[in-house]
Amino acid sequence: MAFRFAARTLLELGKELISSDEVALYELIKNAVDAGSAKVEIVAQILLPHSVYARCLEYLAEGTDLSDILTTIQKGFVSTAPKDLCDRFFRTLERKLHNRDSFRRTLVALYARDNWIDVRDQGKGMTINDLDEVFLTVGTRSRRKDNIEGASFLGDKGVGRLSTMRLGDRLLVFSATADQPFWGRLRINWNRFSHDDETPLEEIKVEPVKGQPKASPAMQGTTIRISSLNADWTPGRFEDVIRLRIARTVDPFEAKGNGLMLVRHNGNRVVIPVVPRKLLEAAHASCAIKFFFDPKTDEPILEADLNYSLREKKSFVRWRGVEIFSMAQKDSKRRGKRGHAAFENILIRPQALKDLGPFEAEIYWFNRAVVRAIDGLTEKQQETRDQIAQWSGGPMLYRHGFRVLPYGEPGDDWLALDRNAFGESGFKLNRQQVLGRVLIHSSHLALSEQTNRQGLIESDAEAALRKMLMVTLHVELRGLINAADQLETIKKREAEESAMDFRRSQVEVETALDELRLHLTAEQIPYGNRLGDAVETLVAQCAAAVRKLDGSVAQTIDDREKFLHLAGIGLITEFIFHELDRAVRHTISALVHAQASQQQSALRALEDQLVTLQKRVSAFDELTGEKRQTKSSFDVADVIAYVLEQHENEFGRHAITIVKPQGKGFVVKAVRGMLVQILENLIANSTYWLKLQASYQSGFKPQIEVMIDPETKSVTVEDNGPGVDPSRKETIFQPFITSKPAGQGRGLGLYISRELAEYNGWQLYMDSTVGRQRDGRLNMFVIDMGDA
Repeated sequence: MAFRFAARTLLELGKELISSDEVALYELIKNAVDAGSAKVEIVAQILLPHSVYARCLEYLAEGTDLSDILTTIQKGFVSTAPKDLCDRFFRTLERKLHNRDSFRRTLVALYARDNWIDVRDQGKGMTINDLDEVFLTVGTRSRRKDNIEGASFLGDKGVGRLSTMRLGDRLLVFSATADQPFWGRLRINWNRFSHDDETPLEEIKVEPVKGQPKASPAMQGTTIRISSLNADWTPGRFEDVIRLRIARTVDPFEAKGNGLMLVRHNGNRVVIPVVPRKLLEAAHASCAIKFFFDPKTDEPILEADLNYSLREKKSFVRWRGVEIFSMAQKDSKRRGKRGHAAFENILIRPQALKDLGPFEAEIYWFNRAVVRAIDGLTEKQQETRDQIAQWSGGPMLYRHGFRVLPYGEPGDDWLALDRNAFGESGFKLNRQQVLGRVLIHSSHLALSEQTNRQGLIESDAEAALRKMLMVTLHVELRGLINAADQLETIKKREAEESAMDFRRSQVEVETALDELRLHLTAEQIPYGNRLGDAVETLVAQCAAAVRKLDGSVAQTIDDREKFLHLAGIGLITEFIFHELDRAVRHTISALVHAQASQQQSALRALEDQLVTLQKRVSAFDELTGEKRQTKSSFDVADVIAYVLEQHENEFGRHAITIVKPQGKGFVVKAVRGMLVQILENLIANSTYWLKLQASYQSGFKPQIEVMIDPETKSVTVEDNGPGVDPSRKETIFQPFITSKPAGQGRGLGLYISRELAEYNGWQLYMDSTVGRQRDGRLNMFVIDMGDA
């Protein structure tokens, strides 16, 4: 036995896969393009709206007088319908007033005959054999095979033909190739596949037949006629679908829609609009994005050219290599106890960037509050807003010049523009203000579309595309606009939230401890209890430190100082709990896979690590109370040794070689805890990027070198990781600028570090020598204390 399908399954497929009339029409247009047609005609003849037809059928079932029904039909004809056809429709029904059943059958037949939508092309066409073996085979993969071999077909799943059943109950296909001397004809009545019929699909015979001879031997192409329409296609609704929906399917930025499609409704031409160039030139901000591979090194490069024309501010950003690998990580919510959730980052495969391939994007932002009439395009402010509304909704996605649905639709927020905009104060980068396009060139194999046309199938390549665009928009473009407008200032409330951010990590640690207890034997339970008590103590110490610091700055007038210290506490506590979470989960793995003797050793190691982390809390004393503002004399070398010692376990885990300062240090008078924070941030940044570089580059040997120069009174921290593009040597010190994925950084570390340096009269900057570790990159940070 084999699977057998009831005929109604075909209707279910059509409803599930083709979500709207616009999508159905678009599928037929793509089929015509894939057939090699340079022109696609969409012709609609509509005499009677479906709503009037359906109402008349109800009247017939209710026993309404036939003459009254005929009057309803006469009044219901579409105003633009040809008068002679309407008269013929009316007179034919008028002759059936004597018989109710005959009247009904005639109405159904006339509605099917005189109301239809044609999609016509001059492509290569189909033979009778093609109609039988290809068109009638749902899911045929012939185009997928061609796409694998390098073709650029828009569709390759073999389900587009099901779109016809979405539009109407009857289908008529005429098709011929250049070699076939006659037209092949295929009729399908989709009602034969109704839900009331349990007939197996294979028992419903549908066969193509030989039709009329071709008028010219060179004629070829296909005409799809859909009748017994299932929706109203009045002039207004038809024009809305074409001008507002179909206009977006063929890249409207290139103005090729009217060149490809000739659209008529009851003989009247419907012109397909394009995005006006003057509208784009009037945008208040724009962003041009380009992703490609270095032809010499084959390293991925992402560039963004940002222009905030309203304030005459510009910015250019370039990321490459492991920076892109970092920002393209996938993130997912990891459920914690008490309903909390945290981000868990998942590295993509480096090959995913190759699979994605080059892409470009252009995105335009309008501040609707200050838009004006555009010379040569609109006369009033509202007209400009209407133009923006017609094309906004977020960036639309195109492959080979044709739309990938539903990106940029009213219900789709694929780049989280609305979610981020309405979750933040100040500037709103929401979809109603944004229009644009993203152009991908990769094959369907790398970025495959879902069969139901609801976006790309989730993959590493799809995630990389999305994340790169989001970083560019949410971090770079938003940052440029906010900086220029001075709409976003750092508030004490935000600093307090950052300081208490360890609470989220605390939940993860407690969840991990609960899981750890499940693996303990009776003898090991005391260890688990001691660990739980120690974690509670650690949490209490961190919270007390935050409260103590908050109280000590309560009377401080300088908001900048409040932010520095509170946010600094937040970064240190976040690190402590991140390390603790990692250690607990490592112990769980050891308990599951190790022998009994090794299990005891793993528990003792975890206990030792917890003690070490508790010692880290003592560093808070350098940042709270009176010591927070008290400068003391200390040797810089001692502070460096202290910070590096705290990271020894981390360095060992990731095989990072540390080159420590040799010789003497020098003494400065400053706030010791602030230097600890600066070094912590620099070391943490280096460690993060070195780990990513090791994942990205086979055979990579990570190294951090910390040097002291007593003569210039400076400290340098240099690693051999991906480095920083010279154009961003100052940008990286701005707040909320980061290439790290969600949950890995908020873009405050370097900003805080520079502020702390300046507080002590120091300078923190990147050494401008390009190529010390990598061609075209900067890799060394300098803390210059010479003038303090």
